[in-house]
Amino acid sequence: MNGAARLRLVQGLQAFQQAARRLRIGHEADRLLTVLGGITDRELRFHRFAEHLRERNPTEAGWVIARLWERVTVGEGRVREICLGLLDPQRLQDSLGAAHIETVRGVMAADGETGAVLLGPRDQRPDAGDDEAVPRPKEPVGHRISLARLPIRRLLERLLFDPDARVIRTILGNPRLTEADVVALAASRRASAEALEVIAQDHRWVTRYPVRLALANNPASPARLVVSLLPYLLRQDLRAVASSCPRQDIRAHAEALLMRQLEG
Repeated sequence: MNGAARLRLVQGLQAFQQAARRLRIGHEADRLLTVLGGITDRELRFHRFAEHLRERNPTEAGWVIARLWERVTVGEGRVREICLGLLDPQRLQDSLGAAHIETVRGVMAADGETGAVLLGPRDQRPDAGDDEAVPRPKEPVGHRISLARLPIRRLLERLLFDPDARVIRTILGNPRLTEADVVALAASRRASAEALEVIAQDHRWVTRYPVRLALANNPASPARLVVSLLPYLLRQDLRAVASSCPRQDIRAHAEALLMRQLEG
């Protein structure tokens, strides 16, 4: 056997081993979904998922995320319910480290995985214009957080568009907050990217369809956030994004998702 033939044989064997390894990781990811589905507490579910990723190298972690995203995008209802809020880049960075998540994202991007965008950096918020700028509050942020806890309607209305995500996170837990309030914030171009991601991380609100739709249609929402929500839109709303969204990258993702759902 000459050198060229031996090289082809080695490369073929390596490709086979890589494919077998990926298949094994995919089966493990499917079993993980069953485990996660049995955990009702969302925080515990996320920590179990993060622990699974932490035990794997970046290549294998990327395969796990790609497998989950594949099952979400083909429209498996139970899988979508389990994964809603699970593939959150900021929470994953906080749990696993920004460097590790960036390496995982690089592996997925090199493999051509569409889910790589979920782990990308937060893109720059479009300029909303001076007429939509939120004036900087004069009170210290700690004082505004304290006010956001009070069940007083006029305070909620004043703080709803606060530029600090910590204030928004507190408001989302206020018992006087209504779905209409959250939809208004989720749809507002005045909202910061951080505030919009805080809404998406709040399971109480992101499970409500009008909130998800408002986040997905907001031009100020980070691309990675919009892409993560596209599989959770009704088909007619997904078609509307694919045909009329001003952001070309989002339109492309919506079109690809529609095609994948039709094929599935």
